[in-house]
Amino acid sequence: MSSRFETRGRECLERNMTKHQKILNWTSPMIRYSLVGAFLACASASPALAHSFLVEANPSSKDHVTAAPKTVKLRFGGGVEPAYSKLTIEGADGKVLAEGAIGVPEKDRELSVNAPDLAPGKYVVRYRVLSKDGHIVEGNYEFFVDPK
Repeated sequence: MSSRFETRGRECLERNMTKHQKILNWTSPMIRYSLVGAFLACASASPALAHSFLVEANPSSKDHVTAAPKTVKLRFGGGVEPAYSKLTIEGADGKVLAEGAIGVPEKDRELSVNAPDLAPGKYVVRYRVLSKDGHIVEGNYEFFVDPK
């Protein structure tokens, strides 16, 4: 036999459970839609988060060439902004021999700089580019012009 207090306690518990269940039922779709929205926002932003790291260079790093290149061409993993980017070719002494960033609209991942007549020796290519996602990427590498 249950006492009057046990009955009231059970009724109170059931009443409170019903309130919590109503709250959970109301928020569950809201939580689900929020999670789906957050996932979609992250998924759609993924391509924009890809920084424009150097993926190819001509001449490439540590390359030994017999004929001095007329241009140095760099290709990046994402689009770059030529107007806000800079490529330089430096001699072994650190002197800047060429500077610029020539881009072509239909090839937004490529930049080039015209090279002067390069004598045999070591050269350093430095780049500082603004990628289309707004991040600045910079680096350098060296190549060599060998005597004929």
